[in-house]
Amino acid sequence: MLEAVKRLGELKLKREKKSNLSILLDDPNKDGNCPKVLVADFETTEGGLRYSKISIEDFSKDKVELYLYKRKASRGPDYTLTSKITEVEKFFSNKIESWLKEHSNETSIFEELKKSIEKDKQKIKEDLISSYSKLKSTLKKDQVCLYTIRIDSKYIGEIDEFKNLIMKLAKDSFSKVVKEDHICCICGKKKSEVFGEALSDVFKFYTLDKPGYIAGGFNEELAWRNAPICFDCLLYLREGKKYLDDFLKWKMGGNQYYLIPKFIFEIKETENIIDAFFGYTSRPQETLQNKAIERITEDEKEILQILGGFGDLLTYNFLFFESDNPQVFKINLLIEDVLPSRVNKIFKVKKDVENHQIFKNVEIRKNKYENIIFSFDLFKQFIPSKKQFLELVNQIFLGRSANSRIIFSCFINKIREEFLKEKSSYIDILTLQAFLCLLFLKKLGILNEEKTNKNEGGVFMDDLRKEMETFFDEYENTFLTPVHKAVFLLGVLAKKLMIIQLKERGGTPFYKNFKGLRLEEEDFKSLLPKIINKLEEYNKNYYSNLEELISIYFLEAGSGWKISNEELNFYFVLGMSLCKKISEILKMEKEEQKDE
Repeated sequence: MLEAVKRLGELKLKREKKSNLSILLDDPNKDGNCPKVLVADFETTEGGLRYSKISIEDFSKDKVELYLYKRKASRGPDYTLTSKITEVEKFFSNKIESWLKEHSNETSIFEELKKSIEKDKQKIKEDLISSYSKLKSTLKKDQVCLYTIRIDSKYIGEIDEFKNLIMKLAKDSFSKVVKEDHICCICGKKKSEVFGEALSDVFKFYTLDKPGYIAGGFNEELAWRNAPICFDCLLYLREGKKYLDDFLKWKMGGNQYYLIPKFIFEIKETENIIDAFFGYTSRPQETLQNKAIERITEDEKEILQILGGFGDLLTYNFLFFESDNPQVFKINLLIEDVLPSRVNKIFKVKKDVENHQIFKNVEIRKNKYENIIFSFDLFKQFIPSKKQFLELVNQIFLGRSANSRIIFSCFINKIREEFLKEKSSYIDILTLQAFLCLLFLKKLGILNEEKTNKNEGGVFMDDLRKEMETFFDEYENTFLTPVHKAVFLLGVLAKKLMIIQLKERGGTPFYKNFKGLRLEEEDFKSLLPKIINKLEEYNKNYYSNLEELISIYFLEAGSGWKISNEELNFYFVLGMSLCKKISEILKMEKEEQKDE
């Protein structure tokens, strides 16, 4: 993973033609609050450096490396002589004089600058006050300006002594745990220095403030053994992490994750893939404006469908994490080496299962109709456990088997909660959402099905059964046995009774027979005659053909069903939720209307 992040940063710098030094710098006008720059010019004379003038220029993003701005402290000096001005008197003392006092003895050019500024201190301050006063009236509230210097028309970013100072100060912050002439754990090359605590600068999951993290026991001097990283790789890691934060950080089921690409450089198409990847991710509005994007999460920025279309010319790592504040970074799951073809397959299956008619134009609330769309966020409402949810995500992306008993248990537990409230319209939607998720897993082929009595039943086939078998066949590997079919149709019949009972009595007392969706094999078998008797009591038993078909499926199912109660109850409530659809298929409304 670290190699992939480092490579991402390295490629970004190469594409933008930026130096490693740029990674250490801050953009002073990042938020548009520093639009102007005051430049103090110095010239080389026979007597040394001499102050010339202060000029005003517009801030230019192209000059960020020339300005060489790196903020250090609000009251003390910054890393270089480039700083933001808010009040000239304090600025001159806190930023310029303090910096010169700290660094003037390090190089001859710094010493010359100190002499020149001390000599013309009053003139420089007057020019600063005058120039800043001119600018202040043009600045908006909360805007400031930048101060920097030039020597013989060269910005400090063009002077080696200043660039070397930035590098030195950055390295010094990691010098506590360092090893000379050692191999970097990321690039694999022998470097003059490697740093043992540098990784914590990029990813906060790595720390040396706990004894358990230190190789060699409690001896911090040996901590470089954990993650020895050279300075170049550290800079690339920083840039790669920044790109992840800016463009490749999305959410799935409420869980943050990074999508980390891993390019394959042994193939000739790599450069084109890299260009396309950076184009799609850094400028999605421009590059994808004419494309209809499908998503498998509710994150509007997510463009996984597009990234799944590259072919297997790279792989993806999915890093799920928690980071409630900048000092905390907890890794919850790392999924490595997912091929684009796998991502593409996931989207194809998503589209296939959504195309079933039962998910089209569903009444989600009164007079409000929508299609039910698959996303990982649908799974999340059934799987509140973060650990279980991420485990399922891992299985989906890697094509590993998921336990069907656990899946059905998650589905039915959520449905039971709502079932006890007797809010049938919401139960129907919830059950259809669960069924869509089930079809998705089945079509992906990752459900580890328990062994069942997969008996195809007898040869009896009338028109009613033909209609139902056509419906069952539409949902491949879903209605696997006569048990599934019988329990499903029993749910349809139960819902018919509920509708009649609600009209006749204004309530549904028969609900108690469903035992809060905790029915077992014998309960299902005894439920059929109970429903028939109740329909006869209301003199509204229009469903003799359906009852006969359920009996046939029960007969073919035999006894000793090797199917979990959670699965059975799910198919039962699914039948209740699809009652209207099955009524249309079997034309039951015609029989009902004859009596009206």
